[in-house]
This record gives sequence, structure tokens and C-alpha cells, in this order.
Amino acid sequence: MAVLMRSIFVSKPSALSAERAAFWVCLQKLLKDRGLEPRTLGESDFPNSAPVNAVAKLMHQCEGAVILGFVQTHIKFGLFKPETPIEHVIDNWYLPTPWNQIEAGMAFALHLPCLIIREAGVRGGVFEIGSTDKFIHQAVMDQAWLDSPAFLGPLNEWYDDIAHRFIRGSN
Repeated sequence: MAVLMRSIFVSKPSALSAERAAFWVCLQKLLKDRGLEPRTLGESDFPNSAPVNAVAKLMHQCEGAVILGFVQTHIKFGLFKPETPIEHVIDNWYLPTPWNQIEAGMAFALHLPCLIIREAGVRGGVFEIGSTDKFIHQAVMDQAWLDSPAFLGPLNEWYDDIAHRFIRGSN
């Protein structure tokens, strides 16, 4: 008997280092083993529309979202909020893809259960502690972390949120 796969949207950068790509492969397997089908533009889905419209359409087909905040920009030195009263020097900031912010906002607007995972040091928007009602999980980029209670507990809770949402039929 075929297992019913539930679609989940995954917000992640399209270009990954070898370490991040290996982590993504392990996380994908973990999700698929639970009957969840990760959907990502340019990886599982190849639409013929503008990216924002394609993301919105795809998210409407999904029952949950994973937001993966991997380092995409490293600011070695710069100014934060220049020419304002709170301007200050920044040193070694790590930022995710801006698409994480757009896609997380869409997922929250659709009331999708969200699992937010960031790489150590990633900051800004949805990855700031207290910016949402969700815990921000700091990933260790290896299989051991994915197998740990520190990750599996929240993963199971998020999975239960998806299952309860499905049972209630609220999309």
C-alpha cells in the first residue's frame, strides 16, 4: 500500500556548500521517512511564473514549512543602520538568503506549522530570538544532531502540528 506523502515547503538557499548539502540530504531523508515530501522551487518544483507567485502557489499546496537559515552572506566589516542614532560597526555577521524572510512570512500568513532551523551565527528577521512564537533551532551540521533528542523532540512536535492541522481540515 502506498504511503500518503504530505507536502511541506522548504525554504533554503539554492547554492549550498558541500557540508550544507550533505546536511540537507540527511534532513530530506528524515522528512521523507516520516511521510513528508519536501518541496522547493528549483529542486522539486519548476514553475513557469515569477518566483514570488510560484512560492505562494506552492505554499498553498503544502501542510507545513521548514525554514533553513544557512549562511549565504558573510559581512566581515560594515555599518548597521548607518547615519541613524543607533548606527554601529558590525563585525563578522552571517546572513541567510533574503528568500528565507519572504518565504517564512508567507508561511506564517498561511498559518502553516513552521520549523525554523538556523546555522550557528545566522541572524536577522525570522532567525532572531523572539521574532516569532517559534523556537529557533541552531543546527549542528551533522547526522548526530539530526538524531539527537534536541532535534527529534521539536521535529515530532512540529509533525504532530501538521497531523492535527490535516485532521481538522484547516488549509
